[in-house]
Amino acid sequence: MNWKLPFDIPLITPTLGLPLEFFSILGIIVFVVHICFIYMLIGASTASVIYNIMGVFKKDSNYDKFAYRMTNYTTVSENMGALWGVAPLLVISVLFTGFFYTAILKISPHILHIIYGNIIAFLLSYAYKFSWHALQNHKGFHIAIGLSAVLAFFTLPFIFMSMTNLYMQPELFASINNIWEIMFTPVTGFRLLNFFLTAFMATGIVMIFIGARWVKRGDTEIGKISISQGKKWFLLATPLNIVVMPLLPFVFTARISEALMHTGFIYLPFIASLLLIVAFLYVLSKFKDEVVSSQSAFRVVALVLLSIFLMATTREGVRVVSFAEPLALQAQATEDFMNASLTEYKKYKEEMANKPALDLNDPAVLAESKGCFSCHNVDVKLVGPSFKEVSTKNSEVAVLVKSMMNGSENKYDVIPMPPQDVSEDEARKLATWILELKEAK
Repeated sequence: MNWKLPFDIPLITPTLGLPLEFFSILGIIVFVVHICFIYMLIGASTASVIYNIMGVFKKDSNYDKFAYRMTNYTTVSENMGALWGVAPLLVISVLFTGFFYTAILKISPHILHIIYGNIIAFLLSYAYKFSWHALQNHKGFHIAIGLSAVLAFFTLPFIFMSMTNLYMQPELFASINNIWEIMFTPVTGFRLLNFFLTAFMATGIVMIFIGARWVKRGDTEIGKISISQGKKWFLLATPLNIVVMPLLPFVFTARISEALMHTGFIYLPFIASLLLIVAFLYVLSKFKDEVVSSQSAFRVVALVLLSIFLMATTREGVRVVSFAEPLALQAQATEDFMNASLTEYKKYKEEMANKPALDLNDPAVLAESKGCFSCHNVDVKLVGPSFKEVSTKNSEVAVLVKSMMNGSENKYDVIPMPPQDVSEDEARKLATWILELKEAK
């Protein structure tokens, strides 16, 4: 393939001597932690607004209380999601520097929406949470704040998904010129569908789990609402996600999809779907139960977490097959650069070793070897005065020797001269030569 890759800056992966597999596994783990908080952020913020509205229409304070409690999960998730989001980005930027930053440049300046979009969403979500009681009599305005926060959060995955889809498919670097050309593609749309389905599915199972705990501690009515609504969220989002997940490896470019089919990674989405089928049937069997135990809810949580982990590992598989050839080319480019640099250095050393010895008895040669001509010229003023100007203002060798060895200032209205790396004999030889220039003039 005719790769259009950033080979102008050779790169060495700073692994500290650790195998690359260590960083791959680390990347999967920190990504799973990060994405689980993001799933909860999207789901909890949406749920809070929905049940706030339902509380108004049903005139049921329990829905209002449940909606308020979901704001706690929103704020915790947005902070933890942002915190843990740094880790996978660091791992990816270290392992795939050229691809990662090329993708960012390709979709700039829209990538900055990750920053200011997060700030806006954070501020709106906090305003929504902490104005809850103060705006009890202004529900319309309060709900508008919450809905604005949700919409702001919903914009972020579109930007981030576009960037990840581009850097994971480096063959598109030559054809993609802006974010819209990668955002409105089947791969981005399909992965966004999986993202939001998983977010609502995961939120549903968390609602069942926390509802079971609330019932256990005596918050029966709110706990039942959480369990009942959590089941609906999970049972509505999971079936479509079961279908979508095995198809995800095939929405990338043909090169990546075909390569993935020859690895064990291709089986992971199917296993993840089977786990979700088991979880779906288990929740369905409990659908009519108003109350479920924490243990029952935890079993489903474990199945969902395992499916998320398998999908994250599949994503790593996409990177493995996608970057195999370009990384090999990049490594070869780096090796060629280092070999060429070493060859040039050896050539320089040989030239220096074979270079005739300088005749330091010649004052002009001595002056050049000591770097005098960096600031001075015989006839023309440079950084410092010309040697002929110095000779006209001085008549004593001792004065010039002292200036060279100790430095001088405020003599020629130029930058002060620091002490020079010369011996007294060398300084005397140079001073004598400079003063002789006055006679030559």
